[in-house]
Amino acid sequence: MKPLEGLLEPRAARHLAGVAALLGVTAVWGTTFPLVKDMVTRLPVIDLLAVRYLMSAALLVAIRPTALRGLRPRAWWAGVGLGVVYSAALATQTYGLTTLPSYVSGFVTGSYVVMTPLLGLLWFRTRITRRAWTAVGLTVAGLAAFMLMAGGGGGPIPAAGLTLTLVSAALYAVHIVALGRWSRPEEAYALTVVQIGTLACVMTAVAAPGGIAVPGSPGDWLGVVYLATVAGALSFLAQTWSQAHVPATTAAVVMSVEPLWATAFAVLLYGEAAGWSLLVGGGCLLVAMVLVAVPARAAPAPPLRPLTPVPGGETP
Repeated sequence: MKPLEGLLEPRAARHLAGVAALLGVTAVWGTTFPLVKDMVTRLPVIDLLAVRYLMSAALLVAIRPTALRGLRPRAWWAGVGLGVVYSAALATQTYGLTTLPSYVSGFVTGSYVVMTPLLGLLWFRTRITRRAWTAVGLTVAGLAAFMLMAGGGGGPIPAAGLTLTLVSAALYAVHIVALGRWSRPEEAYALTVVQIGTLACVMTAVAAPGGIAVPGSPGDWLGVVYLATVAGALSFLAQTWSQAHVPATTAAVVMSVEPLWATAFAVLLYGEAAGWSLLVGGGCLLVAMVLVAVPARAAPAPPLRPLTPVPGGETP
């Protein structure tokens, strides 16, 4: 079989590779929902995050100790800024989740798929195609199906939790747009190290005053190792590399498939019923992902104009 680059033009091949990597990232994130939900019953959330990202940073540095050597000052500042933004997004989402049903939190957090193209348009004047807007609309419909069909009913929604989660969604949109703008393939590893290092510092600073609790059993340590390596360092690295090749709106649509993976794993691994939420919501999300996964065709080059003779028999 020919390599991907041999079947497609290089730009299209990189686009599809980036989408595939992001899809893998969302699949990994989907597996973390039941794991984290179980572990926070024994570990404070902020302590779990601190231990997780300290281990992630240590792993990346151990693999490539010289990764930060020669990194441009601008990339340093970009990585620190991205890490701070992601830390704030993660914190506001977590604290909002303490007062919201999980399905409401998931839907409201997923609103970054709408905020991302709007932010890109306002911040960087990024042009959004009609196909991308269609994918955004289908994604919102899919997330709404998960909320309305899976979560069920009514009841008052706490304003404080809703506000925090909306702020979290806006911060995730900022991170996606900025990462897509600042990430370069050759700096993906170093930028990931700086981001995760910043995350580790922020979470440790918040958790340290009360003392940082660590896992108390081999099973919990195994869970933390998985969160730190596969769902942490490697996933962050894949996202950073992917967004050097994939537009921010495309990344947001693909990453919004995470609830579909979480629901699918719940059905396959825990025997939960596959209801209409999975069929309707999942269908909308899959169609949206196909729309953005297929790279847009490059505009054809304008035809060459024939040379116009000039007086004297010469051509310009």
